[in-house]
Amino acid sequence: MLGKRNSKSEGYIANSKSKPKKSKATSTMSNHNHTHSHNHDNNGSSKLPVTLLGGFLGSGKTTLLKHILEHKHNLTSDNKPFNCAVIVNDVAELNIDKALIDSSSFVQKEEVIAMQNGCVCCTLKSDLVDQIKSMALGGKFDYMIIEASGISEPSEIAAMFAECAEDHDHEAEHEEISLFDLARLDTCVTVVDSSEFFSSLESVALNDKGSETYSKLLVEQIEYSNVVVVNKTDLVSEAQIEKVTDHVMLLNPNAKILTSKHSTIDVKQVVDTKLYNAKDFEGFISKDVEIEEVKQCCKSSMAKGESACCKRARTFDSGMSQVVLTSKKINQTRHAARFGIHSFLYKARRPFHPVRFQEDFMQKFFMCIMPEEDEGECEHEMEIEEGEEGVESMAAEEKKEESNGDEEEEEEEEIDPAEALRIQQVEAKNRGIVRSETFGSLLRTKGFVWSTFSHDMMTTVGQAGNVANMEIEAPWKALDPQAWSGSEKEKESFRRNNHFGDTNFAFGDRRQELVFIGQELRHDSIQRVLDSCLLTDEEFAMGVDGWKTLGGDMFLDHSM
Repeated sequence: MLGKRNSKSEGYIANSKSKPKKSKATSTMSNHNHTHSHNHDNNGSSKLPVTLLGGFLGSGKTTLLKHILEHKHNLTSDNKPFNCAVIVNDVAELNIDKALIDSSSFVQKEEVIAMQNGCVCCTLKSDLVDQIKSMALGGKFDYMIIEASGISEPSEIAAMFAECAEDHDHEAEHEEISLFDLARLDTCVTVVDSSEFFSSLESVALNDKGSETYSKLLVEQIEYSNVVVVNKTDLVSEAQIEKVTDHVMLLNPNAKILTSKHSTIDVKQVVDTKLYNAKDFEGFISKDVEIEEVKQCCKSSMAKGESACCKRARTFDSGMSQVVLTSKKINQTRHAARFGIHSFLYKARRPFHPVRFQEDFMQKFFMCIMPEEDEGECEHEMEIEEGEEGVESMAAEEKKEESNGDEEEEEEEEIDPAEALRIQQVEAKNRGIVRSETFGSLLRTKGFVWSTFSHDMMTTVGQAGNVANMEIEAPWKALDPQAWSGSEKEKESFRRNNHFGDTNFAFGDRRQELVFIGQELRHDSIQRVLDSCLLTDEEFAMGVDGWKTLGGDMFLDHSM
């Protein structure tokens, strides 16, 4: 079991409810005046162990991170506190994944560090090193988990933990203590979306822009891993699961392969495994990429804590919403240089019409899947059930609707699960074609939605490939007592930190905030489609009570 790393220094602890005990063993790093406590793991190392969670966009990394944090008590004996530092990286300007972790019940907001608007494998590399060193020196943590962005290269992150290979006096040349002295990479994990695996591997050639296709990135993520989690197995057949695992084994015969639904695995398989050994990856070749330097004008703005000065030029305001494109003046990321992958942010301060949003966006371009226990907003949601009953598809629903209308209840016609799944996958492919023709190569969508159907509840939207889902996450912060009690200064601080609109906006933090990631995205088309789903001026003027007549309300009895 893991030992404790204790200190009085400040830091971030994931869901620790008791103060750590003092450790008698301490170690002073020579010539650096830094003191930190030992982590008495099985190999006697004092270094902070780190699990790197990687995997392509939408594969289930954040879900796996939540699962680990929820079950981390299983990692210590006698249910002792397991203090886990967490860093969440998002390539977009908005860190959706960090916000989702914050909203969970097993970690507090201030216990997770967010790193966004860049990638920890390139533009945010030095920032990541500084964060890890700071946490390790604090000595309060037993472990660290880094959730990398879906388009990061694990080999680039792993290189940060390597010992300096230069032939010189390290203590004389390096004024600061190195990351190698403080932390070690314990396990490199790659999460794979089994339902999108082969469609993502269709081509490894250069596209017409001269960029490498993202399928090569997926291959590299699998090749540079100790553990591969083949996730979302509920969306594919047993034969397809076997085909995916066989392919993964060919790409990385040394990796441990796990299969999962909803990223549910034994956390001991990915934490404190001591599987990572840099020598195992000596044959891995990391591609050199030229990264453009940040423009001086943007450096000045960013030094003041402001957005890059070009933000106004890359913001497209339709009058109902704003689209904010990735800046071309700040440091270019490796994924942009190699694969041509970019992101943009869609923002609006009026709700979606629930029917139009479902019919004209969710159902038109994606296969909408909702958790079985939720009463989601998808009127024709597709549910995938486990067990012998197999899969109930949209095709089965249509068959039931076409019944002869007899009042007497008849036994439902059974449908072959394999055939139902095949129908779903064909339909998903067809919707993918429509989506690509309309939006471009959309790889990932995630964010927060404000709908009149769930006016008081924040809804999260997540899309990866052909599959999208919506979940009721938590009440909007506008309903938090802290927004309305305390001093004016306290209320202003709370509202500012929780994305409230200006003083003329009566709905607090309610908003549309969606990040889109992909190649050659047509942001104008996406903005136009989403704007058509927003309430019109006439509908917006109806007010909250009037909105309930547009598409119902989740808290009302619809039979009334």
